[in-house]
Amino acid sequence: MGGTRVIDNTVRPLTTITSIAPAGVIPDVSRAGVIPVGNYKGVPAFWDLDKAVNQPLVWAEQQHILGILDGREEDYDLQTLGITLAEAIGTIHSAALTVPAGQVWYVNCVETIIAASGGANIIEANWRCSLWTDRAATPSTAGQAFHPANFNFGAGGGTQDDEFSVAPALFAIANKQPLLRLPAGAIVTVTFVNTTAVAAGTVNCTFGLHGFIGKLLVA
Repeated sequence: MGGTRVIDNTVRPLTTITSIAPAGVIPDVSRAGVIPVGNYKGVPAFWDLDKAVNQPLVWAEQQHILGILDGREEDYDLQTLGITLAEAIGTIHSAALTVPAGQVWYVNCVETIIAASGGANIIEANWRCSLWTDRAATPSTAGQAFHPANFNFGAGGGTQDDEFSVAPALFAIANKQPLLRLPAGAIVTVTFVNTTAVAAGTVNCTFGLHGFIGKLLVA
């Protein structure tokens, strides 16, 4: 005589699968449906759906250009900071650009233009990204600086282009190969510092991001 097999219909939340081995789940798929499992270094392992599905979408984001970033719009992809006549040595000017909610930015160049005020004063600059952990003894809340030390071009000023793509990496060791991906809420902060002498005139220094707005697929 055949017996009746008792089926465990207890509902268990999916979060419990993180505390059990794949071998304990696969024989009884009624617990959590079908659980994708692979062979990783000789042992069974759950698929990481973030790595297998979500993260590859970053490449797809870059195939959609939904807007242009070229330092044309103040407080969006451009910050203009004024160095004022006779301001003291060590005066710091800082401003930030924040990626709006619902957007993802791909940046191929961060352009910093240091003006010359016509005197002996020298303006230094640097920029930071909130995505990068600052490991300095006194870390900045704005994130790690791109340059290890502030850069300057002397009293005559100049333009600093920090680039992100394959070709520019051949031109300067500080350039990076991948585009700089800035998700919603990411903050890029620039700082200009007047040094050496009081400012001889009132001039504007600018900071602009160049690239494009992608299609947000990965939050």
